[in-house]
Amino acid sequence: MTAAPETTKPRFLYDDCCPMCKGYTAAFAGLGWAGREAFRTIDQETFKALDFERARHQIPLVDGATGEVRYGIDGILAVVGAEVPALKPILATRPIRGGLERLYWFITYNRRHIVTAQPPAEGIDCAPDYNPRMVKAYLAFTGVLGIGLGLAGPAPLALVGIAAAGTMLIANRRAAWKMPTLPAVGHVASTVVAAAGAGMGVTNITGNPRWGTAALLAVGARKLWLRRWMVKGTDPEWKRRWITKRQEERTAL
Repeated sequence: MTAAPETTKPRFLYDDCCPMCKGYTAAFAGLGWAGREAFRTIDQETFKALDFERARHQIPLVDGATGEVRYGIDGILAVVGAEVPALKPILATRPIRGGLERLYWFITYNRRHIVTAQPPAEGIDCAPDYNPRMVKAYLAFTGVLGIGLGLAGPAPLALVGIAAAGTMLIANRRAAWKMPTLPAVGHVASTVVAAAGAGMGVTNITGNPRWGTAALLAVGARKLWLRRWMVKGTDPEWKRRWITKRQEERTAL
């Protein structure tokens, strides 16, 4: 771990194995609204100030002046409200805030299979806990979306996408299914929706189903390639050992 950056600007401590987390924290940093730092580079003092179990599910925002830590939607809305004061009272209303909180939890529990990334071999892994209710909600959402894409585009596109994703991952069930079955199906669903969406879009733009099929296969192959770590398998115990070790270190301090 390195020394914490010298700044009075609030900074997000993001899951650097999560492409979505990298993306939106980069957007905040690019706007100059907040800094960002990867979890694997934070210093011991910052780590000790965190509730790590909470930080795995809600991105921490550390105030550079006071050291106060806010989590999840609280931190995100605090940054947006400070930079765009006109939005602050709107975001504070119960319907808006409640809807954003539900959306945040939906994404945070599903973020590793919405946009995949290989778990780190060592260091901090901020993967969220397995939440069956949230994963089932994601599968219902992708199911409806996938059916809609299949109906909106040429039917063979959806069938090819389902066959490609399902065959590639299910054929490697012994390795890939070391994770719970529902998240593994979530990876398949994400691949199918992305591929079918690309195929439908290109078909509608070009008017040529062949180009749509090519786009579907290209996007599907790319999504499956990003998930190749599932085929290699992972050690499900290493994260538990790492968390136990860190808890023992914090208790000793």
